[in-house]
This record gives sequence, structure tokens and C-alpha cells, in this order.
Amino acid sequence: MEKKRNRKPNWTEEQGLLLAQLVNEHKGMLRGKFGPTVTSQGKRRAWDTISQTINASFPLVVRTGDDCEKRWYVLQSKAKDEIAAHKRESSLTGGGPPAKRLSQVADTVFQVQGHSEVSVTGLPTGIDTSMMQALEMQQR
Repeated sequence: MEKKRNRKPNWTEEQGLLLAQLVNEHKGMLRGKFGPTVTSQGKRRAWDTISQTINASFPLVVRTGDDCEKRWYVLQSKAKDEIAAHKRESSLTGGGPPAKRLSQVADTVFQVQGHSEVSVTGLPTGIDTSMMQALEMQQR
């Protein structure tokens, strides 16, 4: 008879938020380009430090650095989808209820990634055409 693999419980919203906040604190090491100060060992140590902090805050489930790293990539993917949906909803016309706010986790992931890496912002030097139209109407 084969051994049954024991699964760990799913990540909670609080654990995901803490993970995103800890990645934000260590983003210089985790998201930096490899060089004299950023090494694979340094990144591994950062993930291990993050896992130790999560394990101290949530002692019932032991998470490894690899678990945290895998979950971070899942959080990024989910947050990108949520941010894109939020951007789509907020740009709709025709009235209706306002767009839902981003979850805390998605907002924190957005902060970690920076505005330049998320494909929901416009060009930094771009001009909002609807704003130009409003200014033209005011001048008339």
C-alpha cells in the first residue's frame, strides 16, 4: 500500500497578507538583479527568514521557504487578475455601482511590483484624453 501524501492546510487570507508585507520588506533582495550584493544564497536566506516569521505568527502550520516562494507567485498571479478586473470596471461608462476596491493582498502585491510592472497603468508621459476634453469644454 502506498503512503498517502499529507497536504498542508490552505493559506489563509491573513497568511497571504503577511507574506505580501514581508516580501515588500525584502523586495530589494528578492526582486533585485543578481550581482555582488544579490546572490541566490541571499535570496534563499530571505525566503527562509520570511518563512520563519510566518511560522512564528501562525505556529499551527509549518511553512518552508519554498512554500512561501511558491505562494508568492500564486499571489502575484491572482493579484494581477484582480488589478486588471478593477481597472476594467473602473473605466466603464454608463453609471452603475462603483468598482469594488482591491483586496489588501492585491494592493500590497501592487506596491511590491511597482506601477511599471503591472500592465494596468498607462504611459507615464501620456495624456488622459477625457481630461483634455473636459478642459476644452471649460474654456469654451
